Amino acid sequence: MQSQFPRKPLRRLARALPAAWYREPRHYQRELERIWYRHWVAVARAEEVASPGAWRRVELGEQPLLLVRGEHGVLRAFYNVCRHRGSALCSDDEGTFERGRIVCPYHAWTYDLEGRLVATPRRMPTPDFDPRRFALHEAACASWGGFVFVNLAGRRARPLLRSLGAAPERFARYRFDRLRIGKRIVAEVRANWKLLCENFSECYHCPPVHPELVRVVRAYREAGAWGLRGPETSPEYAPGARTLTLDGSTRIPPFAALTEAERETLYVPWLVPPGLFLNVHPDYVNSHMMLPAGPARVRIVYDWLFEPEHLPRGADLEHYTKLWEITNAQDARNCEWQQQGLAARPFRHGWYVPQEFDCLRFARWVRAALGASTRARTRRATRRRARRAPAR
Repeated sequence: MQSQFPRKPLRRLARALPAAWYREPRHYQRELERIWYRHWVAVARAEEVASPGAWRRVELGEQPLLLVRGEHGVLRAFYNVCRHRGSALCSDDEGTFERGRIVCPYHAWTYDLEGRLVATPRRMPTPDFDPRRFALHEAACASWGGFVFVNLAGRRARPLLRSLGAAPERFARYRFDRLRIGKRIVAEVRANWKLLCENFSECYHCPPVHPELVRVVRAYREAGAWGLRGPETSPEYAPGARTLTLDGSTRIPPFAALTEAERETLYVPWLVPPGLFLNVHPDYVNSHMMLPAGPARVRIVYDWLFEPEHLPRGADLEHYTKLWEITNAQDARNCEWQQQGLAARPFRHGWYVPQEFDCLRFARWVRAALGASTRARTRRATRRRARRAPAR
């Protein structure tokens, strides 16, 4: 169900990723290091940290982070750890730093909103202490479309826009940055993160699992063959459908800057790996921000985003949220069932059928992300050995 790749059916069965990769703690650690800690990951909406001094706590894998809005509007990501002796700086989920100061609750070391150490109360002076050496540890932080991304590679991270592929151009007129949260659901799903990505990447499962979705998106009755039949601008929907709701009806105008063709495109699914899923419609967006929480557990933030001037309320809001509430819960349940099945000892790997072409592409992305890191490490090790080798 991801649209950034050309849609070509598989000509034969393809092996899925090894079953052990979905459950083994050791492999999970490998993926944290080589995928989640080296790629841009969407962790929040910019509106959640909108004013100077606002902060929000984020857990990316096993790494604790703080998103902090600076005095001049700059958004930064700091590790949630004091440089003194490692205390967490914040334990609540969000808040505002009073007087623009980040104060450690343990020994009161104090930092400004740019992460600089500005005070160390009750410290006996020593000649080797330089406050400039004790700024907060920082991760790379950038925004696109109102989504806040972090990258633990820090200064080595490639620019965010280069990592987003065709998404910025494809959705330029949707103006995601203007959208505001109408409803949010936070859920924990007991499944490996890759199962959620694969589930989003295909609709082979849609007829038996999503009767409500299939009633509106009639093409999904063909079990995921939508993209094989024609361009995404001319899918088959229920007669009279204008957006994706339970009955296909709309109660607010389409996004103001859309072209006529975009207004007629009722559904564009898009995956920004590893953890941002977008269900894009002419008048609202349902986004999923997924973060790994263990080998068989993820935390997903489901947001329904609207233009602020047309933000629905009450029954109108429920009209827009109900379809994806049902569908997202069905997907979570099925991924949990799959996670349980993957524990079977004889099961080595699954198979991708022709309609699951995007699952195969995602699997190749995972393998490339893991392999590229391995090759880079090998090159560094080779260079180190060459430098240590005695001259002949």
